Amino acid sequence: MVNLALPLAALAMAASVAAAPAATNGTVFSFAQWVEDIIANPDTALTVDEAFAAAQAADVVGAAGGLQKRVRCEVPGWTRAPGRDAAWCVDYLARIGQGGQQCVLDRGNIQMCRRGGAQIVASQARSERLSANCNDVARTAGIIFDNCWRSDDTILGSEICITENRMQININGI
Repeated sequence: MVNLALPLAALAMAASVAAAPAATNGTVFSFAQWVEDIIANPDTALTVDEAFAAAQAADVVGAAGGLQKRVRCEVPGWTRAPGRDAAWCVDYLARIGQGGQQCVLDRGNIQMCRRGGAQIVASQARSERLSANCNDVARTAGIIFDNCWRSDDTILGSEICITENRMQININGI
C-alpha cells in the first residue's frame, strides 16, 4: 500500500501558499530605516520628498521588524497630521541628534518640533527631567511612521521612546 500522507500534506501546503495574498509590488520601504540612513550619513540620505515618493511607490514596512507592536495609531481626540510636515520634523530631529543634541522633557508635554499642520510632542506621566538623544526621538517617530502612516499622506500615532521608557513620543496634527 502506498502512503499518501506526505503527498497530500504537500498538496495542502501548496494550496495554502497559492491562496496567500501577493505583495502589491514587492518593493519595501521603511521610514525607520530612512531615519537610520539620515543618522549614518545625512548628505546621502533621501530628502523628505524622495522618502515619500519611495514610500508611495512601495509597501511600507510595519512594526519595525515585527517584534512587538505597541504603537497606538488611533488616539481619541487627536487629529491626523500631514505626513510630509511630520516627516520634515523627523528629518530635523535626526539631523540635530548628529551632534549629540538631547531632546529634553522637563514637564508633562514638550513640543519637540512643529511644521505646518504637524507636531512631534514628547510627554510623560510625571514632571521629572527626562532626555533622549534627538536621534532616538527620530528613530521612535520612524517606527510610528512605519505603523501608522496612511496612503492619504496623514499620520497619527504614539510610541514609547526607544531609549527612555518613561517618555512617550507622539505625532499628531495641530
